[in-house]
Amino acid sequence: MTNLKPIDLRCELLAAPKGLNTPYPRFGWGLSAEGNGARQSAYEICVGDEKADVARGIGNYWQSGQTASSETLFISYAGNPLQSDLTLYWSVRVWDETSEPSAWSAPLSLMTGLMARSDWDAEWIARYFVLPAGREAPADDLYDNPWQARPADYLRREFDARGPVVRATAYVTALGLYELYLNGTRVGDEVMAPGWTDYHQRVIYQAHDVTDLIGAGQNAIGAIIGEGWYSGRVGHNQRRAGNHYGGRPALLCQLHLTYADGSVERVVTDPFWRTSRGPVCYSDFLMGEHYDARLDMPGWAIAGFDDTRWQPVEAFSPEPREPVLSAAKSQPVREVARLDGRYLHRAKSGAAIFDFGQNFAGYVELTVQARRNDRFTLRHAEILDGDGELYTANLRHAVCVDHFTAAGTGSERFKPRFTFHGFRYLELTLPEGVVLDDVTVTGIAIQSDTPQSGQLETGNALVNQLISNIEWSQRGNFLSVPTDCPQRDERLGWSADAQVFWRTAGYNMDVAGFLAKWFDDITDAQLPDGAFTDIAPSRPLNPYKQSAQPGAPGWGDGPIIMAWQHYLRYGDAGLLSAVYPALQRWMTHIGGANPDFIRTQNVYNNYGDWLSVGPASDRTMVATAYWVLVANLMAKIATVLGKDSDHADYSGLAQDVRRAFRTAFVAEDGRISGDTQTAYLLALDFDLLPATQRASAAARLIDKLDAANGHLQTGFLGVKHLCPVLTDIGRADYAYRLLLNESYPSWGFSIRQGATTIWERWDGWTPERGFQSANMNSFNHYAYGAVGEWLYARMAGIDWEASAPGFRTIRMRPLFERGIGWVKAAYRAATGVVESAWRYDGDTIIWSIAVPPNCRAEIELADGPDNIAIDGVPLAISASEHLFDQQTTRFALDSGRFTISISLPQGIAA
Repeated sequence: MTNLKPIDLRCELLAAPKGLNTPYPRFGWGLSAEGNGARQSAYEICVGDEKADVARGIGNYWQSGQTASSETLFISYAGNPLQSDLTLYWSVRVWDETSEPSAWSAPLSLMTGLMARSDWDAEWIARYFVLPAGREAPADDLYDNPWQARPADYLRREFDARGPVVRATAYVTALGLYELYLNGTRVGDEVMAPGWTDYHQRVIYQAHDVTDLIGAGQNAIGAIIGEGWYSGRVGHNQRRAGNHYGGRPALLCQLHLTYADGSVERVVTDPFWRTSRGPVCYSDFLMGEHYDARLDMPGWAIAGFDDTRWQPVEAFSPEPREPVLSAAKSQPVREVARLDGRYLHRAKSGAAIFDFGQNFAGYVELTVQARRNDRFTLRHAEILDGDGELYTANLRHAVCVDHFTAAGTGSERFKPRFTFHGFRYLELTLPEGVVLDDVTVTGIAIQSDTPQSGQLETGNALVNQLISNIEWSQRGNFLSVPTDCPQRDERLGWSADAQVFWRTAGYNMDVAGFLAKWFDDITDAQLPDGAFTDIAPSRPLNPYKQSAQPGAPGWGDGPIIMAWQHYLRYGDAGLLSAVYPALQRWMTHIGGANPDFIRTQNVYNNYGDWLSVGPASDRTMVATAYWVLVANLMAKIATVLGKDSDHADYSGLAQDVRRAFRTAFVAEDGRISGDTQTAYLLALDFDLLPATQRASAAARLIDKLDAANGHLQTGFLGVKHLCPVLTDIGRADYAYRLLLNESYPSWGFSIRQGATTIWERWDGWTPERGFQSANMNSFNHYAYGAVGEWLYARMAGIDWEASAPGFRTIRMRPLFERGIGWVKAAYRAATGVVESAWRYDGDTIIWSIAVPPNCRAEIELADGPDNIAIDGVPLAISASEHLFDQQTTRFALDSGRFTISISLPQGIAA
């Protein structure tokens, strides 16, 4: 039996999807093997409802049979159409290049969802007596608060299981946030479920196997629902104070009980449920949460609980329309890390200040020994001011304060249910008589639980901290949607922030399902005239329009850029096909308004190179440059989808806009309008110049860096191009200088100030001026972390190849640098694990690589072939090629592990 084996099995982008809404899902896997040259010659997939049978390769739903193919990605199920409410298992085996089979992989589960609205018998239910504005009237009781934030609603009902239950599945969602309980046990480990969408158009539901939680006879089902994104405070618009989508949270739940005789009974949300307020006095994303343990209701989700004082619920239809119910496409938000709080000192108020050592998104778990009525106050901040106090001015309207009132029952534990904060520091106010020894504080980080795909470490401490800062900024902001920041009154899905970072994001984590979900939000937000919006989900930003501000250049263009990058990283043409009509409408929206091919109309809030330092770039030049980029990408997408006529149209459009760009913005001497670093970066990276002017533009870029004393001056749109373009023009020395800079402005500057995440602004804090304007100064904002793509693709040498997407071919062009010391990198691609590690050994560079089975590496080294050996054997190449002024050697390797040594010519430091 071969040692070639399938790994990282995926069905519709997920390891074990719960609630597929397609009758024909797609399967995929990576490969691993010992030895070199391994490849897949055939595969066989089986799908069935008996796990033990599937483990032996027997599937009663589909058996593909041995299929001669090297393909491992996006293979469609070809059995009878899958129906709603199934739990199935699937497995795969493969044959190697010698036709030896592997063992069957361990079976993975897949659950189908409720594929049609007619499959749902449940009704939306919520508490009665909610004011039209969604706020509670002051009642002079424990639930009052200055913001009129609503208490969480507790809902329950009991039901009888009339016999042994062999399978039970719960389908559940909320307008707002929910936690589901069965017989006193919480269902699932998600937090902030079901996630953020435009609730007027779409709601995500989750599916849970709850068979083990159902007993014979009387059972109880219950839920707690909070406001969340639906009716709580979202974004920086306080005029609607918590009534963005509706006035009250609601629950939709359907429990399927399958009995031994094959019959199915449904327990659904309906008017027979009851509701009550409880110990969550209020919970709001921006304001915080108050939990009063004196109001606990022991046993509220257990059968036999006395709910006679509870109120009836109201069953209703959401307005203005009932949203589409979509099964979850992405991993849920979960608690992913726990951080110990370290006591620092007392604040001027006497409160205790703790440091968790890391800026993150989440909340604090508080464990206390306290008396009844003791109240604890938890304030959160990203940074301390010069006096060691919490700096909270940059939170704007966000209060970010939690309260816990103790019941006096001994050791008590509190953590918020329906709020989160962006913070590193905690200020804890203790009630009189309670000392620090009586409390424990633990930070809990949350994020959409996208699996880690990349690992990168170097011999340089500053670069390692930068890598960590990039990853933690992604963790703190990839929470249902890719937000700009997790702390202040914003937390919105800005598309330019995401598109400049997306290549980096995919190296850090598997974001395939995450983007598939967000693309639903993006296309739901698209306006009737074809305009994409700056943010998605979009509705909360503007209370007087149906949607948010239409997209600016670089912002509205983001979906095209991310769709193409998704295809290159994962090889998923299905997403391209699904979103292509929406992308076309955006291109029509731009083109129809700008017949002269200079992008001056339909640019809306034209942000330009947002938050750049130094000279500002010409915004019309930036906008027009982006038009060329997206036209070129649309031509490539059209080719993938077999739309030859569209390819010709978009290629022609790119040529027309490129010519207009040169006429309007490029002088005869190659100087570009605005004469900024970003101007030359975009011109070079987007191929806007004739070949005769590229060298002068490259020289001008170096001049601009020299004039800035080797420092960057770019904003959000320019930053991602810095190191890649400098490398492409043969000046990797400048790229490394930028990477290793520690003075302002640079990545290293923020690190030297103690940053553990990426700052929104290069000058978020400086010794000369202190804090930047509190109106916009986040210390956890991933956009400037876009340099991460260069760290993986060029420093480490793990890059995709557009001609073989999904990392079927890996471009490996590492940039060795003694200032880095050494590099060790691994990337878990859809096709398998790619590894690259290099180090210096005297005057020799030792580079070890691993190429997955079925794949090949195209290698490019800036040395002559006489200096290169593979596993000790000199490389024999008769001719070498030139890239700008660098001598380069190119060759290819099939799968396996190799050690490549590069001898440095005497006197060359490299």
